[in-house]
Amino acid sequence: MFSRQIFHFVGAFCVLAIAYAIGFNVSVHTNDAAIESRYETLAQAGRYRAAAVYGQRLLAHRERNGELPNSLAPLKAQVAQTLLDAYRPADAVPLLETALASEWAKGLSPIPYAKLEHALAIASMQSGDYSSAVAIYAAFLRIAGDEVLPLHSHGNFSPSAKESHDAAVYYGKAVAEAAVGFADALTPLGDVSSLTGNRDERLKTLAEMSELGAHYALGQESLYSAAGLLATAHKGRRDILGDDDADTVQSAMILGPVYERLGRLEDAEKLYLKAFHAQEKRIGANSPELSLYMKLLAGVYTAQGRSTEAEALYKLMRALFRDAFGERRYAANQKTNRSFDVDRPVSPQFVLSNKYKPKDLVRAERYFVPLSKSPNVDEMKVRLALDNEAEVDAEENSLPARLARLISLCQSEAGERLSLRSGYRSFNTQRDLFARIGHKGRVTPPGMSEHQLGLAVDIDVNGRLMRQSDKSYRCFEENAFRFGFILSYPPGNNYLPGEDSFEPWHWRYVSIETARLYREVGPVGRPQEFLASLECYEKQAANGVFPIVGERDVCLTSGVQIADTGQENLVPADTAKTDKGISGGKVNPPKGAFLN
Repeated sequence: MFSRQIFHFVGAFCVLAIAYAIGFNVSVHTNDAAIESRYETLAQAGRYRAAAVYGQRLLAHRERNGELPNSLAPLKAQVAQTLLDAYRPADAVPLLETALASEWAKGLSPIPYAKLEHALAIASMQSGDYSSAVAIYAAFLRIAGDEVLPLHSHGNFSPSAKESHDAAVYYGKAVAEAAVGFADALTPLGDVSSLTGNRDERLKTLAEMSELGAHYALGQESLYSAAGLLATAHKGRRDILGDDDADTVQSAMILGPVYERLGRLEDAEKLYLKAFHAQEKRIGANSPELSLYMKLLAGVYTAQGRSTEAEALYKLMRALFRDAFGERRYAANQKTNRSFDVDRPVSPQFVLSNKYKPKDLVRAERYFVPLSKSPNVDEMKVRLALDNEAEVDAEENSLPARLARLISLCQSEAGERLSLRSGYRSFNTQRDLFARIGHKGRVTPPGMSEHQLGLAVDIDVNGRLMRQSDKSYRCFEENAFRFGFILSYPPGNNYLPGEDSFEPWHWRYVSIETARLYREVGPVGRPQEFLASLECYEKQAANGVFPIVGERDVCLTSGVQIADTGQENLVPADTAKTDKGISGGKVNPPKGAFLN
């Protein structure tokens, strides 16, 4: 009797359990509230795969019940994120696309909208659609402007201005986060198999890859991301446009230094060689502007131990300069007092006094230099730096006049809008700037900035700092020396601690003769060492003596070591400092600081 009761009890329990299970199953398939509750419970528990199933079920249920697409958009965005967490990016993409196209999304403030775009880019990349991801992050990069670089101090904002600023900062962070994904997804040798669309669409994607890759090339930690993007851009442009096209050459010139920094010297050599031949066809075999490509190629040969080939290139370059500028081009180029000359080095070893101020500052606007700021701001001043005050029309041979002509040339060639972002900065201005944002790593301590000389210029392109992917950058690379300017902080320099020391926007006036000498005989990518040893180089060149590859460079080895070595940096006695933090002739710049 007792066993029969137990049997009935167990049977009844099983019937109830089955009924409950059936009811629950029916409920979570047909009852909106039950489906939503189950979805949220699973998602909160981190069970994303199961949650994703219920999320999709909830969407389908509401669509069947006639809910309007706009009201479904927030749920689609939420479920898409769950699908991403469940490693189902291909299913997340269409949900994010429809959510972003909705009126609901258009009403979002900038950062929530940007987060949806960021999620779509991640989903696209994980699905193998690199073109869509590149398009989103390239747009982020353009919108962020200089916020991708820790260069500025921001004061109080109006609510709307703060919202825009915060969004730009978010865009910059999203671009930085994407670097890992691109490094994992793209080979350093490039892969164009994933490119889709017609010719124009593919070229647009390749241009965006070049833009992103150039940005990542600014940082040592993102070089593999840069290599993958730039190599794909270069390979795609070669396939579509050919080796001789200007855009193909541009991508080669951005990718080459990246390969060098990664130790891929053979790959860099191939790029520079093709770029050299392309430019030889474009501007002629006797053009001194070819020296840029010769010198880069010679630098690779030297690093490979191929001294004979490197020296042959240098001899060819010297022949070009001799034919263009004369046999005795450096005969009268020696200076007797370097204390305030335009080619004075500035570095932790050569610190400027807090009292140093050029006496010949002028407003750049007077010389038709386009400006990024009000002409009344001190940063819109530069030194006049006349070659010879006694000359007729002497001001035509001044820094601002030559800068205006260089900008005009490159604006015309590149079709981009160039302007002066920053010229002269006083010691006190640099001190205040460093106090506000020096911890971010892109502002030098006072006394170590070339801007205090009034000879350095930061150049804007289309309203933000010049980038290596800008066509005007290549124009500056080729032609700046003819106007007396050199790039102060080229790729891979190590003048101060830190790895992000490449500044494509920062150009320094040193006079035409000195810039020409640096192009012809200066050590590759080491402008500060060259300036520190300039007297020796000038004397040698005036006597027709030039460094020979593979032999000891007497000027460089006898000069001052500029790069940080971890030891105390000694300052020449005539420039010992009195300002707080720069005293006793010793300077200890912070980790990650930049010479600018």
